[in-house]
Amino acid sequence: MTGDSSTNRNLWIITGIASVPFAILAFNDLSLLKTPHIYYLFAVAVIFNGFLVPFILFKEEPNWLKKTLALGINMVIAVLWIEFTGGIKSIFYPGFFLLPIFAATIYCGFLDALLTAFFGSALTLFFRYNQFGSAKEAFIDAAVLVNIIFFFLIAAIVGYIVRILREQRASTLRITSELETAYHQLSSSHEQLQSYTEIIEKMNKEMEQLAITDELTMLYNYRYFQIALDKELKKNKAGSVSLLMLDVDHFKQFNELHGHLTGNKLLSEIGRIIRENVRDVDTVFRYGGEEFTVIFPELEPQQVVETAEKIRRIIENTTIKTAAGKQVTFTVSAGISHYPGDSRNKSELISHADLALAEAKQGGRNQVRIFADG
Repeated sequence: MTGDSSTNRNLWIITGIASVPFAILAFNDLSLLKTPHIYYLFAVAVIFNGFLVPFILFKEEPNWLKKTLALGINMVIAVLWIEFTGGIKSIFYPGFFLLPIFAATIYCGFLDALLTAFFGSALTLFFRYNQFGSAKEAFIDAAVLVNIIFFFLIAAIVGYIVRILREQRASTLRITSELETAYHQLSSSHEQLQSYTEIIEKMNKEMEQLAITDELTMLYNYRYFQIALDKELKKNKAGSVSLLMLDVDHFKQFNELHGHLTGNKLLSEIGRIIRENVRDVDTVFRYGGEEFTVIFPELEPQQVVETAEKIRRIIENTTIKTAAGKQVTFTVSAGISHYPGDSRNKSELISHADLALAEAKQGGRNQVRIFADG
């Protein structure tokens, strides 16, 4: 017996229900209604096939002993049913033996079906033997031979068909199971690949960010400044772009006096101050060494001057602690250029801001200058 146990259990119950019309035919005989044995036998058949077999014997995949017990008891029920309904004169003789044969072909195997057909044939001969009193006459009776041949043909044909269907179903289940396994493996591989892809994408983004970020101040670096300024000028051809260039005053002497670690702290502090005092749309860069730049899109030069002055004053009033524990101050100078006001392209915008910064340095430092043409 193969396949799902619940399916076989249901099929067994259906087969039992299908045999009820045989009982109805028997109860049409008024003489049988007065025979209590037929009621007892009917009750036994119903309880055995409707409850014991499907829910106890066949609850799990049955072994050969359970199958033999189920088919054997049904064969006994068939014999008693024929006997109680008239023996060889019964309308159920010998056709009632087909029920165990069908059960054997559906729920057991090909050999089980042939074996059940053999017992059905033997019992058919046994009933004829009781009638004739001679085994020879029972064997040569045409009706008996026809029934025996019919039993074996049914067992062979139906059993073969059922075996083919079982093999096809087993093959389908195996293929389905393999496909499900392959699908789960593919899904798992897809999820892993997706996870790896997300990790790689995250790493790429982090690497891209690191490639354009200054490690000390965490501001954008010179490389990204060139890219960002190109984009901003293309985007704001009809508008305006201002550039602020800011440089720490006497930074070389500061490093010599207080050390490079304090100098690095100073650069980080300036980067923080600039970043916190510009708009979200403005972009801050460490241009190189002690020099910083800020791109101001859509902002007039005078507004840039006001922002730069604010940053200069904050820096002027900021102190940092040296390695020796001393609080020191520092200042910055700044230059501003404007596109398209005083510059026609990126190169002029940068050089003009640098010239304005040089003017601030030459004018005494710690001040903001805007580029003035001429």
